[in-house]
Amino acid sequence: MTRNRITKQIAVAAGLLALSFAPGISRAQSNSQPPAQDQSQAAPAAPAQHEGRMHGAMKGLNLTDEQKAQMKKIHESTKAQLDAVNKDESLTADQKEAKIHQLRHGARTQMVKLLTPEQQRQMRANVRALRASRREKQQQQPPQTRPQG
Repeated sequence: MTRNRITKQIAVAAGLLALSFAPGISRAQSNSQPPAQDQSQAAPAAPAQHEGRMHGAMKGLNLTDEQKAQMKKIHESTKAQLDAVNKDESLTADQKEAKIHQLRHGARTQMVKLLTPEQQRQMRANVRALRASRREKQQQQPPQTRPQG
């Protein structure tokens, strides 16, 4: 039972880890830049922009340079696969959604495996803090009423 609980916690932590990368993935998907040249010029600036912007589930993990490089590789690979799925006109919307979910889940799993046990504990603590903060914000907002029709 404890093993299932730990596995579930790691899966949730991995999910939040992936979500920390999701804004970059979605921005990349929505931008329609010409390939090669613009991306090669933008690439060196990207790490500097994101350095120091570790937040959410990734905050305080003190990733090593090797871990950062491996996570970047996973992120880039996943982004390429997501782009391919989104461009695949032979898939229905439901099939695309399922494939995207599968790709993101796989990336989260790979990223969590890169973390040390201490980093995983810190990430779980970050996830709990994020959830508590989110719950608090939701409780402060007035309930939304649905129009009667």
